[in-house]
Amino acid sequence: MFEIRPLIFGNGKILICEDEKGTIRDVYFPYVGLENHGNSIKVGVCDLDSLYCSWLENWKIRQRYKSDFEENFCSRILEISGTQEESGADKEEAANEKVPEICMGAVSNIGETVFENPELGLQVTIWEVVHPSVNIFYRTYEVKNISNSSKHLRLFSNQNYRILENKIGETAVIDKQTLIHYKRDRYFLHSSDPPFDQHATGTAEWKGLEGTWKDMENDASLSGNPVAHGSVDSTLGWTLPELKAGESTRVHFWIVFGKKYCNILKIHKRVKAAGRSSLFHHSFNFWNSFVERVSVLPEFAWMPQLPERVSKCFYRSLLAVVAHMDITGSVIASCDSDIKQFGADLYSYCWPRDAAWVCLALDRARYHHLSTEIFEFFSRTITHRGNFLHKYTPAGDFGSTWHPVPMVQIDETGLPLYALYNNWELARSVWTTGRYYRELVLPAANYLTKALDRETNLPISSFDLWEERKGVHTYSACTVYAGLYGACELSRSLGDYDNADVWGEAANRVKQAVLEKLYDDKLKRFRRSLDDPTLDSSVFAVWYFGLLSPEDPKVVRTMEAIESELIRPSGGIARYLDDSYYGYMNSWIICTLWLSQWHSATGNLKRALELLEWCAAHTHPTGLMSEQVDDRGNPLSVLPLAWSHSAFVLAVLEYLQALEKRDGGTCSLPEK
Repeated sequence: MFEIRPLIFGNGKILICEDEKGTIRDVYFPYVGLENHGNSIKVGVCDLDSLYCSWLENWKIRQRYKSDFEENFCSRILEISGTQEESGADKEEAANEKVPEICMGAVSNIGETVFENPELGLQVTIWEVVHPSVNIFYRTYEVKNISNSSKHLRLFSNQNYRILENKIGETAVIDKQTLIHYKRDRYFLHSSDPPFDQHATGTAEWKGLEGTWKDMENDASLSGNPVAHGSVDSTLGWTLPELKAGESTRVHFWIVFGKKYCNILKIHKRVKAAGRSSLFHHSFNFWNSFVERVSVLPEFAWMPQLPERVSKCFYRSLLAVVAHMDITGSVIASCDSDIKQFGADLYSYCWPRDAAWVCLALDRARYHHLSTEIFEFFSRTITHRGNFLHKYTPAGDFGSTWHPVPMVQIDETGLPLYALYNNWELARSVWTTGRYYRELVLPAANYLTKALDRETNLPISSFDLWEERKGVHTYSACTVYAGLYGACELSRSLGDYDNADVWGEAANRVKQAVLEKLYDDKLKRFRRSLDDPTLDSSVFAVWYFGLLSPEDPKVVRTMEAIESELIRPSGGIARYLDDSYYGYMNSWIICTLWLSQWHSATGNLKRALELLEWCAAHTHPTGLMSEQVDDRGNPLSVLPLAWSHSAFVLAVLEYLQALEKRDGGTCSLPEK
């Protein structure tokens, strides 16, 4: 059983991931996706009268991103943003009128996890957030007595890291009212309001010693040991005031991440001075301002026509995609590290393919400044030959691979090139295009031109987008065409007509070869590859990248075959016939969305929306999407997957554009 990550919190420098039991599992710093210092941060409660102790990960749990807020929280938001009226009755009335519009049903990055234990008569709610620009993870614990008798309780938090991804040579030390875990130049400072009154540091996961959390279980108290080294953990405790029936109390807890002790101490002092709910307000304002940018889209006028679940999933997808971005421009495929238990490797790499799809989505939603950061990452990682390798770490190093030399997936060079062209079409930024023309366009386009087989005019054999088989694949050829066509258009826009002619001619040769050699007249649809006629959903690329119109009979027959033969009992679309990855022919979110996009492109908006709703219905209650969904509707592989979310953003905006076109509006985008 996979331990998915329903709640993630990041700011481009740190990323915190929580599993479905409410335990913090992944702590990425100083890159999003590299280094993962996480292991387990869990919370427990002890009844001091009975000395019965329990970890919250064993309780009933409900997780979500908070979307409704109390009036006093919203009033504070209005005050910070400067939108309240003059003081007095008019001010109060205006604030109350704005509360539903601004705060109710809002999209936030504030996590809310509710734990319940009827046997103990307790409910614990955790609100948590990462500061949008400072490396702080902030949590508020609310402990409520839901029994009919008074309670004397102690709250505990256990921290068990793998700093620099192992348990060797760590230190945990108490320094006045703070707890610090560190190794080399990685420092994690923990503190709280009110201050903890119990603490213990000790040996964990070494020669039979399990950790200081056993102290809590034994007698509801901690040893007070102030320092430990080697393979360590720590536990902090707070003795709560007596809680009568129905009463509650709160503990505020924060972790500061840094590379120097003096720096984390300065940030810690700022947190103490800022006030108990300041970080929640800052995060709410920041991310609401971020998603508000969507309101400039011409499609925004049609957003109210989306079902509420689809609309919420759209905004959550934008936030999920950005959470996977590092400030260096890297975009990891997934922050869910649980996959390593099954393959001894991770999804926390930047695949140029996935990152290019994220660029397409961000540019489509007009977040051009973010896609430019990804192009910067591309410019640093492209090889001297002009191609991209399998995948990269967020620091820009070549990642692990299971491919033999030359380790080429040629679509991973075609797609970034097409993404830069798409950016030009939407943003018309001469600065961006000019800046990356010599660094990306020239080397990549020349590489793709040289990578065409002289006999077939198709790209050389390489691994497919699923990274499973080598051959000359329809999807890969279409992305090479798109990259070369885009390079031709970019070169013309900058006056480089000689290269434009070369790349344009190469693009036309690829296009003709795809139509002549990869369409099967007997099957009346496109083949997966030259040597493989298998029906594969990725051949949607023929129309999506502009080789044929979506209404072309060859495209129609192909897409109809995908819909009839690859549809699964749950209603989603499989990758291809007899797919066996993590089960038999599971539905893939991206494949289902490709079909939705085709229906939008051909004007079948009812079916397009049905497929969007299917994807939204198969998210986690927090709104995060997995890679796959089994026939019973359960998520499989990683959750979340950045590609699933970027595809959802694209599919929704293309649906809205088609809706606008049907209703006779004015918004339009350049033809592919």
